[in-house]
Amino acid sequence: MIIDCHVHTGSEPASKEELLEQLDLSGIGRMVLLSYHPASFCSGLNADRPEAPAAALAQVMDWAAFSDRIIPFYWIDPLEEDAFDQVEKAAAAGIAGFKVICNRHFPGDKRPMQVWERIAKTGRPILFHSGILYGIGPSSQYNRPVGFEPLFDIPGLRFALAHVSWPWCDENLAVYGYWQNRRQHGTTSAEMFIDTTPGTPLIYRREVFSKIYHIGYDIENNVIFGTDNSNNYSSESTKRILAMDRDALDFAGVSSEQREKYYSKNFLRFLGSTV
Repeated sequence: MIIDCHVHTGSEPASKEELLEQLDLSGIGRMVLLSYHPASFCSGLNADRPEAPAAALAQVMDWAAFSDRIIPFYWIDPLEEDAFDQVEKAAAAGIAGFKVICNRHFPGDKRPMQVWERIAKTGRPILFHSGILYGIGPSSQYNRPVGFEPLFDIPGLRFALAHVSWPWCDENLAVYGYWQNRRQHGTTSAEMFIDTTPGTPLIYRREVFSKIYHIGYDIENNVIFGTDNSNNYSSESTKRILAMDRDALDFAGVSSEQREKYYSKNFLRFLGSTV
């Protein structure tokens, strides 16, 4: 089975039936659906009308109720006044995880860290954007991999950095190595994952996968597949990404067992359950 860990809610969502048809055409078994973006993203290329937090949560949970192939994640802005309340309400509603893009704060700032700690206590993971950030003004500085190092001090937190932090892919792997070193010495109970959602242009894809699987770190259990599609799901786009990844995995000599982990098993462990 292939699980797509990174699918956005579009401004004009397709029908639920059409989404499942596109998944079938893509060869995708299940997918994460990220709720609609918070109000702080209403600028630049993301000027769509936002949903109120309660409405965004209700919408993504409604899609998840339609089919167990849809795994709901809630997109939260930790600087919103009621962020703690949003965490509790999303967890109570049955959300599987949280989505964050740091567009006006660093991951290790005091208020966001308090929100990550609250999320960790719910047992849900966080999928972070990482890398250069298009479309909402100059905010990429908030999304460099090294900025996520403070999260290793949050007990039990599971988080993934998406896009292999393009263009800071080497920095992403170095931060992962730092996390692994701390884990081996018993100084962190947090766990870092790498989401390979493009990101990385085709010309870099073979290089990135070769580094992931041959750098010498124990990454094969912590790397997950995604597309950055929307629920106006494009099977053609997904097929292109799958073909690009097959080429990169072949080039890197990745085994069938490692591919099974990459496409589904690692993500289920990221969830902390078999949702």
